[in-house]
Amino acid sequence: MALRCLVVRGLVKEVEEEINKFLSTHEVNVIHMAQSENGEYLSISLIFDEPSTVS
Repeated sequence: MALRCLVVRGLVKEVEEEINKFLSTHEVNVIHMAQSENGEYLSISLIFDEPSTVS
């Protein structure tokens, strides 16, 4: 298992679009997600595992 992290920061709509784009193009198992807000900006940290394609 190789854990990775994606951090996205921006306005809510931008963050939503970026995460949707990432999830639609990557096959991942989400382990944990954290959110923080600062004014109008939102930060999302997504910890995930990419299943290995090698059998």
